[in-house]
Amino acid sequence: MPTLAVYLPAFNEADTIGALLDAIPAAIPGITALRKIVVDDGSTDGTAEVARAHGAHVVRHARNRGTGRAFMSGVQAALDAGADIIVAMDADGQFAPADIAKLVAPIVNGEADVALCSRFGPDSQLTGRMPAVKRAGNWMLCRIISATAGQRFTDVSCGFRAFTRDAALRVDIHSEFEYIHESLLTWRRHGQRVVEIALPVRAERAVGESRVLSNVAYYTLRAAPVLIRAIRDYSPLKFFGSAALLAFVTSIAIGGAVFVHWLRTGETIPYTQFITVSVGGTLLAVVLGAVALLADLIARLKFQVEEILYKTRSKP
Repeated sequence: MPTLAVYLPAFNEADTIGALLDAIPAAIPGITALRKIVVDDGSTDGTAEVARAHGAHVVRHARNRGTGRAFMSGVQAALDAGADIIVAMDADGQFAPADIAKLVAPIVNGEADVALCSRFGPDSQLTGRMPAVKRAGNWMLCRIISATAGQRFTDVSCGFRAFTRDAALRVDIHSEFEYIHESLLTWRRHGQRVVEIALPVRAERAVGESRVLSNVAYYTLRAAPVLIRAIRDYSPLKFFGSAALLAFVTSIAIGGAVFVHWLRTGETIPYTQFITVSVGGTLLAVVLGAVALLADLIARLKFQVEEILYKTRSKP
């Protein structure tokens, strides 16, 4: 029977971290041993001391390094602790530790490699008021990630998730700021079985205000490049190929319109400049097509390197 590690990334969460750690069930069906880990991401309010007092192993960052680095630190600490299953849970009090058993059940039963808590599915149990801008952003991200990964998701941004040791060994997050969407696409690219579980979630923090929504524009500017890179790496042939096809079709349409005008009137005026646009667009399409093929080759090599790293990290 497996060992479970529950890790909580925390930045100035001294007011909530103790109660959350105490609420983690001591006994979970299918689990023999439990480890509690807190990644103190540069807190200045004594979060680390509170966490230790409540039985957690603390990994401390000297400065705030962001959720991406906190995720990788938490995963590494869980792997070092011998975890077979890892649960990531935000330290803001929006999730109930008592629901950990339900979240890990599909993994314990061998039905999944990754289990995501869903706040927006048909059996959603979201309570409280979620700002419209956050709900709209989640809806849009779900559509983008679902289309990219080839699996329909109802929530891709929830911080409450469980995954196997094998899945943990496959993620290698490079962004300091974001990890949720990149890790999900990585798991799908490597064929991990991902399921969603509807669990009770508070729409708002138990204490304080959301740090993400305090500046939505800033969050978007920092998260967007990470998401775009993750989508690019998931299927570079599709990513650049789609851009090449769009440029080619647009160029042909513009050039065709000018050609039809020439057939009717015998001249290209006043659309002469569009000939240059059409030719330039066609050349751009050719370049993007070449980039798509090259990127696909690089992605294949990258995948092979990831497999070698995975096998190396998997060795006892």
